Formats: sequence, C-alpha cells, structure tokens
Amino acid sequence: MQKLTLPLFECLPGMIVAESIRNIENGAIYISAEQELTVDNIENLRKLNCLEVSIYVNSWDTVWKIPEETLESYTGSTDTVKPLLQQVASGQPIDLEAFKSIKDDILNNFKDNFKVIGCINLFKFADKYTYTHSINVALLSMLIGKWMKYGSNMVESLLLAGLLHDIGKMKINPDILNKPYKLTDDEFEEIKKHPRYSYELLQYRHDISMDIKVGILMHHERIDGSGYPYNVYNENINDIGKILAVADVYDAMMSERPYKKKHSPFEVMQLMQEGAFGKLDTKILLTFLTNVASYYVGVYVLLNTGDVGQVVAINPSCVYRPIIKVKDKYIDLFIDKTIDIIEVT
Repeated sequence: MQKLTLPLFECLPGMIVAESIRNIENGAIYISAEQELTVDNIENLRKLNCLEVSIYVNSWDTVWKIPEETLESYTGSTDTVKPLLQQVASGQPIDLEAFKSIKDDILNNFKDNFKVIGCINLFKFADKYTYTHSINVALLSMLIGKWMKYGSNMVESLLLAGLLHDIGKMKINPDILNKPYKLTDDEFEEIKKHPRYSYELLQYRHDISMDIKVGILMHHERIDGSGYPYNVYNENINDIGKILAVADVYDAMMSERPYKKKHSPFEVMQLMQEGAFGKLDTKILLTFLTNVASYYVGVYVLLNTGDVGQVVAINPSCVYRPIIKVKDKYIDLFIDKTIDIIEVT
C-alpha cells in the first residue's frame, strides 16, 4: 500500500497512520502505526506541534467512505444474481421476478451516486466477474440514465437491461467463457453470439418490454456498423443498447480478468475517449466520461515520476488528464504530457 506524508492540517479522521509518531526527544509513541486518526488525536498532535504525518493512501475509503450497509447490499446483489444465472445455465427458465426484485433493491439502496462509483471500484475479483459485471453494468446504466435526464421508467428499464444483458452467456460452453487466455477465432465467434442468445431467452416473455429486449440484443453493436451480431448502424440501435454499450465497455476495462490486469480509471477514460470515439454514441459517451471523472476528485494517484499526488480538479477538455497536487505543487497533466497516472492508490 502506498504511503504519503501529509501536513497535519491536511490529515482527516479515518486516515490510517503508516509510521508511528514519536516524541523526538525521548522516543515515546504518540500514535502507533496502523492506528486510525480521530478528531481528538489530530488535535493532540497539533498541540504537540507535530507538523506532518505519514499515512497509508486508501482512496476508496477516504474519498467515498462507503457505509457497511452499502457494501453488504452490493455483495448481496452479486450473491443473489449468481444462482439466478446458474439456473439459466442449467436450462431452467429465467426467474424474471427475482431479477426485478434485485432492480428494486438497487433503486432503494443506491440513491447516492458516490456509493455506486465506490462499490464498482472496490470489488474487482476475476473469479466473480460474470456476476459483478451484471450488477456493475446495471448500476452504471442507471447512472447514465440519470445523467442523460431520462425519466424514472427509463432508468428502471436500464437497470433491468443491465442485469440481464449478458444472460445469453449462460448458453456458452463454460470452458470458452472462463478461458484464462486469448480465445481462438472460432471461440470468439461463439462468444459474439451471446447478445442473440440473450434475446432468444427473453423474446417470448410478455413481462419485459420490447425496448429492453432490443437494447440487450444490440449492446455490442457500434454506431459505425463495426459491432455484432448484426453490424447495424447508429439510427438502428435503440437508446438502451447505446447506453448498455458504454456501461459494458467501461466495466470490462476496469475489471481484472484471468488474462488481463485491470486498467486505472483514468487510463480507461482515455481508451474510451480516444479508442471508442465514433463507435459509441458521442453524446452518451461524453456525458458519461464528464460525470464519472468528477467522482475521482480527491483520490490519490501514483505518477510515473514515483510521486503520489491527489486529484484536485478535472480538465473539462480532457477528463483523463486532471490537475494533481503533489505536496505544495500543482501539476496540470493536460499541459505537462511527460507525466502520467500509473494507478489509483
């Protein structure tokens, strides 16, 4: 875990001390390493004229402060999705009412957007990807719907579509689905059938709208016609499909898989803005990137210089190259192209 030395006046309750704070004259320990800072001991250190403290950098805890009940709700949703998908894999019908129940729980428990972004960053386990991905795409699609100013009915449709978008993967051979290294061309062609499989599993259900079914079918289509399964163009892809595409790409890039390490959020934003521009809907993509970037203000990042700094502002013209504070110096990564973010600590 990265360490960072902060002036005492920048230390906050909840930060974890990385190195014991001692009396320089007699060696007495004021605060032990691994101890959590509180309002009282920060005040005591001030009275003792302590100028700086070495802390562990833990951006997710110090920035988002995700409540325990929120973490339990997220893991509970993931644990609930798992057997529902396994039922489909075994040939049983989709329990749509159970998926709708998860949708309602998410609506009730994730009204704070900070909690959504925090949970998506915290839980990145390769062995649970299939299940966390369904939850994450549902959460991200919900956020995009809100940021696009859609009404509550559309937001609920996006949530349900996110939960169900990859259900067709349950019809694919698990050896292909969970292969820990690069797929062969034939195996990838099989993977590319999953949107159609998802649609086929849902097509005769009258308790789910056609917009959701079509959006699920089209979540791998691209506006330039380079997607699959039908290579359709912009005007033929519905809004649910376009939003699912953005959420799906973002979470896939952010996730650790057996055959790849996860990217940092800023690297993902760069890859999406530069690599997916012209493939994903421009308005949806830029709305998503602009909004999601703002939630990383306050996090600590490791730079290629070896320094650890704090994100203090987002450049609206280039969200993946923010302004970083390193000690008492501010670095605008949009101006200084020699400095890059290696990872969020």
